[in-house]
Amino acid sequence: MIRAEWIKLRSLRAPIWSLGVLLGMNVLFGWMIALAQARQWDGTEAWDPVRAGLSGVIVTQIAAAVLGVLAFTSESGSGTIRSSLAAVPRRSRLLAAKALVVAVPVLVVGTVAALLAFLAGQAAIAGQGVPSAGLGDRGALRAIIGAGLYLTAAALAGMAAGVLTRSTAAAVTSVIVGALLVPVFANVMPEAVAKLIIGYWPTAAGLRVLATVPDTRMLDPWPGFTVLAVTTAVLLGAAFLTFHRRDT
Repeated sequence: MIRAEWIKLRSLRAPIWSLGVLLGMNVLFGWMIALAQARQWDGTEAWDPVRAGLSGVIVTQIAAAVLGVLAFTSESGSGTIRSSLAAVPRRSRLLAAKALVVAVPVLVVGTVAALLAFLAGQAAIAGQGVPSAGLGDRGALRAIIGAGLYLTAAALAGMAAGVLTRSTAAAVTSVIVGALLVPVFANVMPEAVAKLIIGYWPTAAGLRVLATVPDTRMLDPWPGFTVLAVTTAVLLGAAFLTFHRRDT
């Protein structure tokens, strides 16, 4: 069953392109953001070269989420999901196989992309005469692995959104709003709401796994990622329940 789901995913151009975008753009944006932040750093604020080099994840999480969305909506939209259900009547097994086929490639490609982005970003930072980081520095490997896990969570959340909405456009829109727009507009909200969003909104909290410099306003890396992981698990649970009860 897992092999069949992998063949389905591989046969679709868009999800494979999403993996390519995730890899290439993660490195490109990591290098660009690290370079920009290094040029702007004046030595007066805390400097986190590891997070700077991995900041491309903020953008490329959308590519990971789109892959997750398409893994379900491409089949449900065409109606071929009925054939899959005829072959695998147990819906939970079918959706679990799809989730696994989405999670493993994104975890592997996302972690490799994070490693390459880290190396490119540190080279850019060092070129500006600003303190850079190495793989042996405290928290660096954790942040790289965390970036891969973060992208995996984004992909699974995207798949859950696809199941819940049954619409590629609606699912992608919901992911963009939840992952990017809500944290961006937090600063224009009332102070108490802004602090809550900045500290505990799932994507904002999850990105703490990239950080190696403490921030008293934010959660520590793994507790922050736990917020994202629990939220993703809840979305997947809702997706499994909906898929089990809904007519195709």
